[in-house]
Amino acid sequence: MLNIKIRALIQACLIACADTLFAKCSLPVPDMETKVPKRNAAGYFLEVKNNNLFLYNIDERKIAIIDVEGVEVAYSAAGGDISIFTLRKGVQLRIWYVGCRAPRNGLPKAAYVEFFSNDPFDYPDNMYLKKGGR
Repeated sequence: MLNIKIRALIQACLIACADTLFAKCSLPVPDMETKVPKRNAAGYFLEVKNNNLFLYNIDERKIAIIDVEGVEVAYSAAGGDISIFTLRKGVQLRIWYVGCRAPRNGLPKAAYVEFFSNDPFDYPDNMYLKKGGR
């Protein structure tokens, strides 16, 4: 009886964890059209301070703080790149996290930062922030 319960518990755990164990995480490739998973965060850039990027997240409708330590470049959706420290306030960003998901504890860590244009008044169509990959 105990053996059956243990086996059922292991089976339930494997089913619950299957998407984590077998999930495929791929990130955009700069200057290339690639099929990538949906971005993890999207919104309007506020600032970078102490290796943290502050973003008004359109999904959560609040300010999100994202760890950008080690990420020095943001890539343009149209091609090219700039230092994340030169992004202008109000620029539209899409961000993919390390492992393509936020951690259970602590700040999410950016793996890839994409901006539409470094001109905050240059708006893409309404779907740019809402759509998934490229």
